[in-house]
Amino acid sequence: DFLAEAAGRQDRTVTPDAKPERALFFRADHFSLARRGVPALLLMGLGGGADLVQGGRAAGDAWVTRYTDDCYHKTCDAWSPDWDLRGAAADVDLVVDMTRRLARVGVWPDWRPGSEFARIRAESAAARRR
Repeated sequence: DFLAEAAGRQDRTVTPDAKPERALFFRADHFSLARRGVPALLLMGLGGGADLVQGGRAAGDAWVTRYTDDCYHKTCDAWSPDWDLRGAAADVDLVVDMTRRLARVGVWPDWRPGSEFARIRAESAAARRR
């Protein structure tokens, strides 16, 4: 919810994983933390459904498909000076905005009810300090 609020302040929206069958959340680096109950978000355009400013979702899906088919985790998977990283910079601003809001309201992030990680998170509640 905090992410959605921050996205709204950027005139953006949060969407669920458009391709859950890829199970990227469960294969990403943060998953070992999520398994221990630590709330985590997957902010990853490779998840599918990238909605680009120029070209919309169709252009985003074409870029993701092209990148994952041609370069992802291959020798050509390297930085390029022609990349437009304004979207990545906006994502950083989004996360900073969200975490500042979390710090101001003084609540711990949590999993949504029904999440498979909610139970283990609840078990650690007493150990957290405010």
